[in-house]
Amino acid sequence: MDKSENLAKTVKDLMWAEPFWGLFLIGFRKSWDEKISTACVSKNGINYGLNINPGFWEGLANEDWRKGILQHEAIHIGYHHLERWGDFPDKEVANIAADIVVNQDCRAEWLPCKDMSKEEYEKISTPIMQKIQKDLQENRITGVEAKAAMHQIPPRGVYLEDFKELKLKAREGIQYYYDKLMKDGRGGKDDKGEGKSKFLKSLLDNKMCDGNGPMGHDLWKEFEKLSEAEKKLLNNQLDYQLREVAQQVKKSRGVVPGNIQGYLDGLDNEEPAKFNWRAYLRRFSGGSVKTYTKKLRRKYNKRFEDNPGLRIKQRKHIFLAIDTSGSVSDDELRIFFQEINHITRTGTEITVCQCDSSISNITKYKPGMKINAKDSKIAVYGRGGTDFDPPIDYFNEHSKEFSCMIYFTDGECSPPQNPPKEKLLWVLSGGNDNPDLPGYRIIFEN
Repeated sequence: MDKSENLAKTVKDLMWAEPFWGLFLIGFRKSWDEKISTACVSKNGINYGLNINPGFWEGLANEDWRKGILQHEAIHIGYHHLERWGDFPDKEVANIAADIVVNQDCRAEWLPCKDMSKEEYEKISTPIMQKIQKDLQENRITGVEAKAAMHQIPPRGVYLEDFKELKLKAREGIQYYYDKLMKDGRGGKDDKGEGKSKFLKSLLDNKMCDGNGPMGHDLWKEFEKLSEAEKKLLNNQLDYQLREVAQQVKKSRGVVPGNIQGYLDGLDNEEPAKFNWRAYLRRFSGGSVKTYTKKLRRKYNKRFEDNPGLRIKQRKHIFLAIDTSGSVSDDELRIFFQEINHITRTGTEITVCQCDSSISNITKYKPGMKINAKDSKIAVYGRGGTDFDPPIDYFNEHSKEFSCMIYFTDGECSPPQNPPKEKLLWVLSGGNDNPDLPGYRIIFEN
């Protein structure tokens, strides 16, 4: 049986054992690629493809390992890791974070060398790799032969238990693991002044996660600079495929993975806005708007004949502070982001400021950002005490940039010392009211 027939058989075997992921994988182009190191998801128009190194594939010792590799790559796609790739500055750490997520949801018995600790694996594999490298340096073997020999070494991925010293939680999303690895693993130090995770350091030092090692996502660079329109097309196409596969699996009485079903339920059951933002913001922000001009080629400038016409557009730009202190629950945060998403649909530009006793993060809000239990599309910072002054001071310093300010909070803090220079709207959760706060107030019942 040649490698292409074997690949088709493995996809079919995966479909029998894991119907959802097998059917899902059928919808993607699969091709052989000697330029990559192992197997990797690639971009194929507004869809995805799967590229596999033929030597790597043939070097896998048994069919279970091959099914594991296919399931691993399919989960990367299903969890939208590729569309979010541009959000992570450190790609090496993001590689590791993504694999920690995926390998928790793959069948353990299908993952190569999963039953071996990283120390046991290194004890066996390191001498073999060193011998291959030495033979290559001394010209006893060619580069092609060295590569073929390396493919005979079973790969071992990264797993949650490899980072015990970081005390990572199980079943979290890529953003959580990325933040923990960056802060505690890469940035944190132990009592001796060394990084808290020696395994992480060895991965980064040996370049095992930059596209050249067994964890490499060689072709993910294609996703780093996607425009918002391209991301939307990919996302919509992927959501359509996930729905179609879920329906097929349910018809045959199969099981849809819980994470995927939860994601699809969220798409289909978006909660309505708790407030009529369109009507209120029109009154609240008044004439305070940003003005944009757009050149038009279809319309000539009446005053200057050789120049294009101009269209003048007005748009509100709101500075929106979110209280991420410890007194605000996860459910309240979810409601906050849900309401922000509804605000953007009024044609309003939003800059989000996360704050507790200080400002933790300021970023432009992109439609669709929300807090999910499994895989947040926006990281939550803070979770300490509360102080209303820092974000209001920032707003006062940059008041010319914004139409007005909205502050989402539970209201459990003393009023700010410095009043806002422009209009301020407080959105208070949990049915709480704080009449001492300056400005306008809306009270939400959770």
